[in-house]
Amino acid sequence: MRPPKASWNDPAFSWQGKPLRVLLTRHAQSANKTRAESEAASSDPGLSEQGSQQAALLGDALSTELRHCVPGGLIVVSSPMRRCMLTVLPAIRLLDLPQEDCICHGAAFEFGCAGKACPGSTPEEVQAQLPFRCEGFGPFGWDYQGGSAKETEPEARLRIERLVHWLAAEAVPTLQRRQGAADRTLLICMHQTILDLLVQYLVDGTGERWRYGEIRYKLQNAGITELSIGPDGAIHIVRKNDGRHLHPGAH
Repeated sequence: MRPPKASWNDPAFSWQGKPLRVLLTRHAQSANKTRAESEAASSDPGLSEQGSQQAALLGDALSTELRHCVPGGLIVVSSPMRRCMLTVLPAIRLLDLPQEDCICHGAAFEFGCAGKACPGSTPEEVQAQLPFRCEGFGPFGWDYQGGSAKETEPEARLRIERLVHWLAAEAVPTLQRRQGAADRTLLICMHQTILDLLVQYLVDGTGERWRYGEIRYKLQNAGITELSIGPDGAIHIVRKNDGRHLHPGAH
């Protein structure tokens, strides 16, 4: 059954007091980018050496920017793919976040990376390797609910609608209930294609114009796009594709 249309004005997004910050970051450079020509691409790679450096720089920047949010005012949501979890891991460690606030979500994987032929990792596999708790996984792996060997574009739209509803029904209310935090922020680490779709849903109000390879909201590896959710549910872009932290000597 098709879920109800994702709404950027979902009542669950209403925010009493300060606007809610949502920081979106794309994973750092994948290890697949630097593999030998004779080496097959991994279906779930880690980070390259450059990617690890990008993740460290991102971690330094986020630990400074978000220090006032902890304890209690920061929730991290990551793709279940290793390159995303490894990208935000330095920030998680520097901020000493509890596992409760570090969520690996089964609906946040990159477009086309799961299907009937490839269910993805299980919560047990993720939690045995990295300090995340898992949400939104299916019975055999990630949150793929279609009938194709490999995910299609319509299936991806439905999946991100489910993720938006989870954010509205679970992540935002959890932050709303927290007491004592100076500020509250959601940090989401995913992939270029699927982040583009997420921003189209949240900012444009629809994912119907989204097409694979036609990027409207570009985000570089380990870059940051910031959204603000106001008390009326309106979502605005505060900064786009910010990569200044990746070049600390240039400013």
